[in-house]
Amino acid sequence: MKIEPPRGTNASSASRRAGGASGEGFTLPAGEVRAAAAAAPTSSVAAVSGLLALQFEGGSRRQRQTRRAAAALDTLDRLQASLLDGAASAEDVTLLAGQLADREPTGDAGLDAVIREIDVRAAVEIAKRERSGAGRA
Repeated sequence: MKIEPPRGTNASSASRRAGGASGEGFTLPAGEVRAAAAAAPTSSVAAVSGLLALQFEGGSRRQRQTRRAAAALDTLDRLQASLLDGAASAEDVTLLAGQLADREPTGDAGLDAVIREIDVRAAVEIAKRERSGAGRA
């Protein structure tokens, strides 16, 4: 089948006049219909379900780590707000330390780098609180 660029309004009206009044619609030749109906699937259901299971495992690990990093950012925000109010929250520091304990790689280098930066910032805040608490005692 050759595809031609549009020629304008005069060319299309001329082609309608040339073949116009027959009233026949589009039909496939009988051989092509049978060939399409006889086509068989190329992969088994077991192979597809195995691929889906692998994708789900990677996605769930990725989702867990993304949620963990988002929770750490929320805790850092609460910690910052409590410091601005003048009352540092020991609960937030403990929560932040717990969130850092569940690290695992996601398999996505870019996402792992961002999560690592969040973890470093959280570790710095924990170390600052431990140091200031040890200095006061």
